[in-house]
Amino acid sequence: MTEILDLTDIPFSLRQTLECGQTFSWSKTEEEGVQKYFTVRNGGILKVWQEGDRLMYDCLGNRVDPVDVLRLDDPLDEIYRCINKDGFMERAVAVNHGLRIVRDEFFPCLISYITSSQMQIPRILRIQMDIRAKYGQPLELGREYNQFPGPGVLADVPEDELRNLNIGYRAGYVKKTSEMVRDGAVDPENLRSMDYTEAKEKLKVLPGVGDKVADCVLLFSLGFLESFPVDTWVRRIVKQEYREKYSKNYEILSENMRNYFGDYAGYAQEYLFHYGRTCTDLE
Repeated sequence: MTEILDLTDIPFSLRQTLECGQTFSWSKTEEEGVQKYFTVRNGGILKVWQEGDRLMYDCLGNRVDPVDVLRLDDPLDEIYRCINKDGFMERAVAVNHGLRIVRDEFFPCLISYITSSQMQIPRILRIQMDIRAKYGQPLELGREYNQFPGPGVLADVPEDELRNLNIGYRAGYVKKTSEMVRDGAVDPENLRSMDYTEAKEKLKVLPGVGDKVADCVLLFSLGFLESFPVDTWVRRIVKQEYREKYSKNYEILSENMRNYFGDYAGYAQEYLFHYGRTCTDLE
């Protein structure tokens, strides 16, 4: 049965949130002429679509809370007041108004960013779908959906077989990281209890996890909203629009931007990233 959330007082754009490039755990489907997005997690399926000031959603199997996974309880108006510090950010917020940071499951988020290096978004999405289809547990809920496999499953897959998913050298990272997560070397609940710096260093013990991957997992899964990932788009924006904060060194650049935007630097990052990919203001 379809449920409805009233968004009258909640700034939210479903399309901006799920198509800005932050998550690879959602897919699109069309049902009776309506475009919907769905995610599979914890033995359940959440389908969502937006009609003006209403978020429509269906839950199949175990309940998945849209407020939680789409962070609809984040104080977005307050976040805007905190990050709207300059004209460029004001334009980015205006164009992408309602974009929210997601809360993806830890292991799918981790693997998606390990495999994302030097890849375009459509290819990353395809790889995640292939992993689900080949190794994920099927859920028979109207049609067959596949959950993302757990670390124990991927740890047992031969590296050569993982390479057949077109992830190249990253196959070794995926296998070794899966083994370490399976064996408890990194636990998401423990990470959430740490401060930002400690959690980031802990994540970086995993093969294939450097500064950027760690920052992405901290932001898009573990709720560290101060995290500021730096990719090619963000680096270009900072160099052009925030020259005094630019550095070739990842850590220095990221720290400068965290200090500038404060506790919600991760929101600022995603607005800059998405605006940078879609606007014409950049040289």
